Amino acid sequence: MTPATMVRGVVETGKAAWQDAVDRWGGMGRTARATTLLLAFMIVGGAILRIQGIGFPPRNTFDEQFYGPTAHHILLGVPDLHDHHPPLGKLLGAIGLLLFGYNSVGWRFIPLCFGLQTIIIAYWLAREIFASRRAGWLAAAFVAADGFFISYSRIALPDGMLTCLVLWSVLAVVTARTWRGVAVAAVLVGAAMSIKWSGLQALAPAVVALLLFCRAPWHAIFWFGLAPVLHLLIWMAGLHLMGHASDPLAVWSVILSSRTSLHDLAQHDNPLASRWYSWPALYHPIVVKLSSYGTTSRYASNAGNPVLWFPAGLLVMGLPLTRGLTAWRARWRNYWPFDPSFNKAVFVLAVGWAAMFVPLGVYMGQHTFFYHYLSSYAFALVLLAGVAAKLERRWPRAVLVFVTLAVLMAVYFAPVWGEFPLTVEQANRRLIFLPWRP
Repeated sequence: MTPATMVRGVVETGKAAWQDAVDRWGGMGRTARATTLLLAFMIVGGAILRIQGIGFPPRNTFDEQFYGPTAHHILLGVPDLHDHHPPLGKLLGAIGLLLFGYNSVGWRFIPLCFGLQTIIIAYWLAREIFASRRAGWLAAAFVAADGFFISYSRIALPDGMLTCLVLWSVLAVVTARTWRGVAVAAVLVGAAMSIKWSGLQALAPAVVALLLFCRAPWHAIFWFGLAPVLHLLIWMAGLHLMGHASDPLAVWSVILSSRTSLHDLAQHDNPLASRWYSWPALYHPIVVKLSSYGTTSRYASNAGNPVLWFPAGLLVMGLPLTRGLTAWRARWRNYWPFDPSFNKAVFVLAVGWAAMFVPLGVYMGQHTFFYHYLSSYAFALVLLAGVAAKLERRWPRAVLVFVTLAVLMAVYFAPVWGEFPLTVEQANRRLIFLPWRP
């Protein structure tokens, strides 16, 4: 294929996509058009909030000291075991340093890329798992306009990268038609657990998706054995680049040492910690970046959008329970409004939501933090989008009102998500409750 042919193919694809969008717009009613415009505003606004002022403050804040410097040491080949987590987050972070230098933009560039990518993955996953483009656009907008995701797109921490890879792994299974797709999912799970070990928990929704959707052969499940192999190879590469012994026994020794350190940390009280069962209540979000400039400060709070937060949590907990009750009592089955394919999507997303934080919360005890809920919340938002897309067919005005409220709440909270200069009084009007404030 010649370059000219490739260009023509891209142009023709673009024209077809544009014509399809025009046709869909023409087929919408006024209410659906209004909702669509609000979704576009949420997506564009969320992207802008992630990107603008990404270099502020021009120094390490919060836990960035554990990632930016370590990524720099990897590039220099300097021995460093400054962090307790696997090395992939730092290896990826080093790419930003190569592009922009050892500065705040350099160490925040890769988390920003993953944060923007998560909007796309949310769209793709919701579209595929619910077989609905509208669900995809709703999911993308919900993720874009939520401060939990915005804040972790603006800081050099690995949690946003972890969430993106977890969603990728489930998407790979949902779209897989052969063992190759499952193998790709296994590689993504291996990459996720090489960001943080909790990424291994993505196996649960991935395996459930494989068995429920039956799009790839069930015996392809054995390809998930690639995940720990990749994890070992990434550890070996990271240790080698940092000038450490990198054979499998050395990797095992480092893993045991890191796990011991994490366990020891869990024995100490931390004022920023919060118990896992409090996360769905939005009880103790934290400010992950805070910088002062004269009489104003810039806040990056990881408080989610309350209009989205509570419905998402209620749905991801309530729908599986409700389905179980309707299955238990035959006379209740007629009241369940969803078809079997939708049931499968609900179950996969609910498993993903629970698997990504309950084991961690039980294991870590009191040393758990609000950010541990990030990947779980992504599954809950995708489920909320699927339900909203269903409801819009029957009650479009109700969904328009809901989306409007989400937009208004996002606009109100944007200054403390996107680090706008604020006085303490202005910030406290948005960080309403005392546990939300730094």
